[in-house]
Amino acid sequence: MDRCLSSLRSSVSRFALAVCALALGSFHAHAAETGAKADAKNDNPPPTRAADVVDHVFGHTLHDPYRWMEGENNAEFHRWLVAQGEYTRAKLDALPTLKSWQEILQKTSGGTVVHRAQRYVGGKLFFIRQEGQGSGTLMVREPDGSERVLLDPATLPGDGGHASITLYEPSPDGSKVAVNTDHGGKEVTRLDVFDVATGKSTGDAVEPVWGEFGAYWLPDGSGFAYTQMAPPDQHTNGDPLQDMRLRFHRLGTPAAQDPILLRAGTGEGANASFPIPANRFPEAVFPAGSHWALADASGAQPEKRYCVAPQTEAIKADAHWRCIAGMDDKVQAAALHGDTLYLVSARKHSNGELLALELSRPEATLADARPLMPLQDDEIMVGMTLTDTQTLLAARDALYVKVAKNGIDSVRRVDYATGKDETVPMPLPGSASLFQGYSQQDGFLLELRGWTTPPKSWRYDPADRAMHTLGQDEASPADYSMIEATETELTSKDGTRVPLTILHRKDAVADGSHRAILYAYGSFGLTVVPAFTPVRLEWVKHGNVFAYAHVRGGGEKGEDWHLAGKGPNKHKGVEDFVAGVKRLSELGYSRPERAALIAGSGGGLLIGQAVTDYPKQFGAAIFRVAFLNPVRMLHGANGANLIGEMGDPRQASDFPFILAMDPYQNIRPKTAYPPVLLNVGLNDSRVSPWETGKYAAKLRASNTSGKPIWIRTNANGGHGIQVSLGAEAAEYADIFAFLDAQLPSP
Repeated sequence: MDRCLSSLRSSVSRFALAVCALALGSFHAHAAETGAKADAKNDNPPPTRAADVVDHVFGHTLHDPYRWMEGENNAEFHRWLVAQGEYTRAKLDALPTLKSWQEILQKTSGGTVVHRAQRYVGGKLFFIRQEGQGSGTLMVREPDGSERVLLDPATLPGDGGHASITLYEPSPDGSKVAVNTDHGGKEVTRLDVFDVATGKSTGDAVEPVWGEFGAYWLPDGSGFAYTQMAPPDQHTNGDPLQDMRLRFHRLGTPAAQDPILLRAGTGEGANASFPIPANRFPEAVFPAGSHWALADASGAQPEKRYCVAPQTEAIKADAHWRCIAGMDDKVQAAALHGDTLYLVSARKHSNGELLALELSRPEATLADARPLMPLQDDEIMVGMTLTDTQTLLAARDALYVKVAKNGIDSVRRVDYATGKDETVPMPLPGSASLFQGYSQQDGFLLELRGWTTPPKSWRYDPADRAMHTLGQDEASPADYSMIEATETELTSKDGTRVPLTILHRKDAVADGSHRAILYAYGSFGLTVVPAFTPVRLEWVKHGNVFAYAHVRGGGEKGEDWHLAGKGPNKHKGVEDFVAGVKRLSELGYSRPERAALIAGSGGGLLIGQAVTDYPKQFGAAIFRVAFLNPVRMLHGANGANLIGEMGDPRQASDFPFILAMDPYQNIRPKTAYPPVLLNVGLNDSRVSPWETGKYAAKLRASNTSGKPIWIRTNANGGHGIQVSLGAEAAEYADIFAFLDAQLPSP
């Protein structure tokens, strides 16, 4: 996906949650050769066989003609999908404006150098440097200012496609660094430890580790905990993202001897004092300056369960954990300093409440926590973002808290001794794409950006109360001074006013003549924050509009906003999304027939349902690795992880609203659908590609408009987490050329 997804450590509550898909097809009375090439005479896409399966679930009858596409390692589906991708590639290559967009966007991406995932440890600055076709190289800047490569993933051996760094974590003294690498965007990684001085491996390595989980170092750097994926024969329902276990590795010892500290599910390593469901992910941190370890069970939802144990005991099997916060407490972030546990909860206040609990009292519970730092009505410190930011940062000198107001971030400094807070002066207004620090040192790293403002980064030093530039400000690859962002609102079907961001040229005439793209997400309480994305700005620079609907289901207005578009309320986010098209027309930026919707991952439910329920209210739809068949989510990888957000299709109470939000099941026969382009990575481990395949096949079989329904495949990509700048440019060139061809000009 976009560069905002490339941040390594995110506050996305383990966004092993995001979701997506691909495909196409048409009903045929008889099975066709699934690997067939396009019929040259009819110029049709490769045929698709249908074999209806009928389920009766809680009083509902469900037809599923493309059930045959399901299953991992499904050779027939893979052949079909590859053939669909080849057909689409030929059609895209023939579009009249493709070459022009390729030249524009490749020039933009080729001139961009991105520095991200900065970490400041032991006087050294670690960071990922990314440019052109690469997914990013791990660098280190020494105290004298010299920089050198620590690890270029392109040099790593291995099968399965290009190698990428998904995450890294320096040891507390900066002498070593633990690096997660995958191949082909699969996000199943090997975690290796490297000596920073020599750049060579220490020989310490563990695998398989999901790409979002790194090394949780002990304060003395002698070892680390890590969240390991279960062996294949221990996956509940065959889901590789279930049954993970937290293990501890002592440097210099065989990984096979690493004890299991906590385990999701049952069996060896399960801890009676901290039981964890199979679909949650156990983690633990060991902050300096505290004798406590802090563990959590996270997943695809904002809230987590938190427990503590003495560090000396926490690295042993069968430690006794003292659980402080459960799921009903709606705690979304926590941090330790000394004997004080700081937490952010949305239970009493939708926008979040900062709490402090003294662990020195053995009988203390969350009910004994005292509130700190009250917020103003429009300030928010809950919700998830696809950025490299912490909500709570317990540095050595103070607790730092990120607070948002109308999309602009600020940082509060809370004194450990007095509990008093003060606002840290920000160098410019913007959204934080980096907010990181460590318990063993003072201050924090910060990066701010805007819709049209490239990221700028600093290190805050409390000694002089000043921001010091990292010297890594991103240069804009082109002049975008002609573009401005207008913040307004749309009125949804039920009268709710929803924030709407519109990027347009300053000289745009409000005559409805502009092609427009409208983006939304609306799941998991994730907030769509300002991001500097040159490939999208080029669309606007060339006379078009790019807008963002901050729909219900996201976190823009706190946890209540999330709940207003979750579960049985999912249709509210869809209504918000479609109302955004109407608002763009009312304001004169575009017209419905010239506007396209774009969404992906968890946002697939929005765009998929918008296509099925409101096919005449916009001009085209772009799907990017989309989640589209939730009634079958437990039959694909990562499905169980989504239960907290989507509901459980095995439960009679949940099934009706899951069925109502299922785009695949709600496709109507003999309906005129708009043009659709579905993007998918063949190595996607978060959303099974068959979800897109089924949706596209059924949509095409039901479509009477004659408009294209194409699947764009990426044979060497996954969910888009480590996408290169060049690959991003290529994808958007295809999207823009497709929309040029499908959306009418004035």
